[in-house]
Amino acid sequence: MLPNLSIGQHRFRMKAEFSIKEKHPDGKMSLTMGSVYYDKSARKLVYQIRFPEKETWVISDTVFNRIVNGKLITRQFIPMLPSSTLFDFALSNNLNNFGLENSFYKAKDTKKDADQVITTWVPDERVKKAFGNVVISRKNNQLYGIAFYSPKDELLKKQIFKGYIRASGISFPQEITEIIYKIEANGAKSKGTKISTFKNLVVNDPNENNIYNFPVPTVLSK
Repeated sequence: MLPNLSIGQHRFRMKAEFSIKEKHPDGKMSLTMGSVYYDKSARKLVYQIRFPEKETWVISDTVFNRIVNGKLITRQFIPMLPSSTLFDFALSNNLNNFGLENSFYKAKDTKKDADQVITTWVPDERVKKAFGNVVISRKNNQLYGIAFYSPKDELLKKQIFKGYIRASGISFPQEITEIIYKIEANGAKSKGTKISTFKNLVVNDPNENNIYNFPVPTVLSK
């Protein structure tokens, strides 16, 4: 029984239903709904969109691929790896500190504020010109908030995590409110807001391998 127990405790994939409500800096609103899939071995983050139109988004390495009706419509670079997302952190049990324990960041200062524990993480000296501090707050030993700063100590982005859904021994945020700040060339500031909600979390589902490892067309459609 021991080998089977060991395999059962290895969490390697997850999926959930999601909705994303966005308010863009220009005031426009948008709503996206569907299901998200992540498999650590496939190293792909797959969004199956059902609203407003059916399409598939696949993030592999640092490339975003948009696929509609089996055709590759968009391929573009994004500064994000699937292995550095909340999905991987949750499966690896590194969500509480946003995966920073195994990065070039080091915890510098920790303090308690009411029911929150707040820790400031500073980047290694070698990358301080490119990365600023990250401040993380935890409540009830769960990730509650995170703020990202520029090397000039300007607030770039913050996220608030509310409620957690659970399945097969892992927890994942039920709601994430993200605020992204942008500083224009003339010094003016604007911000965009994104609220993501998740439900029906499933871990280690042996089915839907074709989605977890979604095949991306090699040629862009004209």
